[in-house]
Amino acid sequence: MRMIGASFLAVMVVSTCISSAAVAETVHFPTATAPPSLLQQRLARERGEATPERPREEIAGEFYRPSGEGPFPSVVLLHGCAGRGPKAAEDAAAARFVALGYAVLIVDSFGPRGVKERCTEGQPPVDRVADAYGGLLYLAHLPLVDAERVAVVGLSQGGGVAISAVEFNGIDSVFDRHFRTAVAYYPLCAALTGSVSVPTLILIGALDDWAPAQACRDMMVRRSSEGAPMRLVVYPGAYHAFNTTVLRDGPRTVFGHHVEYNEAADRAAWQEVVAALRQAFGR
Repeated sequence: MRMIGASFLAVMVVSTCISSAAVAETVHFPTATAPPSLLQQRLARERGEATPERPREEIAGEFYRPSGEGPFPSVVLLHGCAGRGPKAAEDAAAARFVALGYAVLIVDSFGPRGVKERCTEGQPPVDRVADAYGGLLYLAHLPLVDAERVAVVGLSQGGGVAISAVEFNGIDSVFDRHFRTAVAYYPLCAALTGSVSVPTLILIGALDDWAPAQACRDMMVRRSSEGAPMRLVVYPGAYHAFNTTVLRDGPRTVFGHHVEYNEAADRAAWQEVVAALRQAFGR
């Protein structure tokens, strides 16, 4: 197997099995910040000061929309640990959702901050959950988007971010806008509680040695009955990045982990995603 690095992984997180492309518009928006606590507000009033606000970083993304006036259900798409991939791959990934009548925002957490990848140790901290909510709040202000029907979909590291974004009694409780559903492709489940505030779908390969399926099975066992349903689907014979069509020419090694395309798992997982989004959006 060939040893390759972050440049491949950037392709991995957005590559799909369709050849059609969607037209993107580059957009900029602030990452989300939690509003001041009640204590901070009270102290500010007592001092006669303005309520303190945290500084807001501006990030970027690619926005895709179906034809028509909307309002459209939408998807916030989160990249993996190596950041965004080539434009052609992103366009093809977005086209899948646009074909269903959904708008798509691919959030770029790394590019605006000068981060190359976060697949190895020693990378600068980036609050990707706040970025996901920044994307949600940006979409919610667009007239052509149905603010009550926005999903978050993440791949690899982005999958863990997607689940963290909808954790039960978590960060979503401080925002006025909420995701309707979450989908995570091969996330790292070991550090996740498994309790979520919206229906959540996890798709992972049984042979994944980067994000082990057993960790997700263990999470499903220990998760409480609080919150919304979570569904785990494990694909026999599938490895990490099983939906990455660039791997059709053979398996590879990325940062010491086996990655391999699996057409059967790819097709089956996409059908799960379509079903989850249609159930959440009602269309």
